[in-house]
Parts: sequence; structure tokens; C-alpha cells
Amino acid sequence: MSPDKMLYGLFDFARDQLTPPPGYEWAPFAIMAAVTLVGLLVLLRGARWAPGLAALAFVGIGGGAGVALARAVGTPQWPTVAVTAVVGGVLGVALFRFWQARVLATCSVLAAFSVYYVRTLTVPVDNWWSASADPNFVSLDPAGTVVGEARTTAWVRLQELWSYLVEHVPGFTGHVWMILLIAGIGGLVIGLLLPRLSRALWAATLGTLLAGVGVAALLHDFLPAALDWFLADNTRAWAIVAGVWAVSVVVNFLSAGKRKAGRRPRPAKPEPEPATA
Repeated sequence: MSPDKMLYGLFDFARDQLTPPPGYEWAPFAIMAAVTLVGLLVLLRGARWAPGLAALAFVGIGGGAGVALARAVGTPQWPTVAVTAVVGGVLGVALFRFWQARVLATCSVLAAFSVYYVRTLTVPVDNWWSASADPNFVSLDPAGTVVGEARTTAWVRLQELWSYLVEHVPGFTGHVWMILLIAGIGGLVIGLLLPRLSRALWAATLGTLLAGVGVAALLHDFLPAALDWFLADNTRAWAIVAGVWAVSVVVNFLSAGKRKAGRRPRPAKPEPEPATA
């Protein structure tokens, strides 16, 4: 499946499966606008704000874990959430270098798999999509599937796609494992050895992804002609995305190296020499 068909397919799937409740029709647009804003901020300042963003993320993760822990062991909810949020924030700051290396490893895997998809999987995925959209195509859900449940349906579709690719793409499983190992380990090593470059790379990648998804979703609803123009030429589209990513890498790399200039200490005044008789 070409990138434009995949993007439009994802939009249609999200619209069908994630319909907001009555009175909240504005929510998808607000969410996409927020995603776009966050993406732009990460594109420009993600590397500089990386420690703070990591701390906030782990505070949120710790707070969510605290809710589950309080329900599981029966402790008071808000004190438990406060303790786990503080612990999460401390872990986020103390192990920041390790977490950012993990993020860069994930970005490296996504980038490598994107290249593999464009070069190898476009036609097989397009064939699977066309066959599954055929009204004569019959697929039985696995045992235990709840009919009408959106999350289960999405998971079943992913399982069907995986089985199809394993059967029709030579060496698919081996290539996926190779991407996970080589790109993941390479990103992890770079993240640990070159932290400043790591910040710039993952900030540019994450920012490009968030801003790209948000802008595409907003254009899809408000300016579909602009999105059609962008996706009409894959070479032009990828060149624009690569240009935004490259500029963001440079901006974030330079930003991550800046330090606030402190006042220089005044030179000590020379002590007067003792008078000689």
C-alpha cells in the first residue's frame, strides 16, 4: 500500500472505530491540534527540554501505576499516587541518559522499518488490503473475540496482516528481527555514547512524527486539497519530511549544547606587600 492510501485508510479506520460521544464532536480536532503543537515544540526545543519532558512523562507513568497499585492492594488512592509519581519522576531524572538511549533505539527501529516497508512491503500490504476489502473475502475471528469490540477488531486485523506477510514475503520474520536487533542496538549505543546527538536525533524524529500526524489529520478535515497535493508525489512528500527532520536535528543539536552564561568571577585583588623597614 502506498503511503497516501495507508494514511487515508488510517484516517477512515479511526473515524469509524473512534467515534466521539454526542456533544464531544470537537474532541478529535482539539486532540490533533494539541498533537501538532506538541510536535512543533519538540521539533524546535525537544533536545533542550528533554530532561524536563522525561521527568514529566515518568511522573505521569508513576501516577498511573499508583492508581493501579492502590486498587490492587487497597491503599488510599491519592497518597499512593503521590508517592509513585515522585518515585517515577526521580527515576526519570536519575536514569535520563538510559531512557533517552531507549527512545533513540525505538526511533531507529521505526525509521529502519519504514524504509523496509517502502522498499519491500508496499505491494504485499496493498494486495492484502484489497483482498480484505473484497466483499467476497471471508475471515473468521479467533476464539474469544467479542463481536463489535473495536480494539479486538484492530488486533485481529493486525494478526491477519502479519500472517499474510509471513506467508507471502520471503524472509519477512528474519528481516523484522534483523531490524529490531541492528537498528535497536545501534540506536542504544549511539544514545549512550553520544548523548547530545541522541537528544537531537530522537527529538527531531518524535517531533516530525507528531507534527506530521497532527498536520495531516487537520488538513484531511479542513484542507483536503492541500493534503492531496502533498501526497500526490511521494518523492516530494518524503523530501519535505526529510528536510524538516534534518533542520530539526541541527536546531536541536545546537540548542542542546547551549549553556547559560554565568557571571565571571572577579579577579582577586592583589594583597599589598608588607612594608619593609
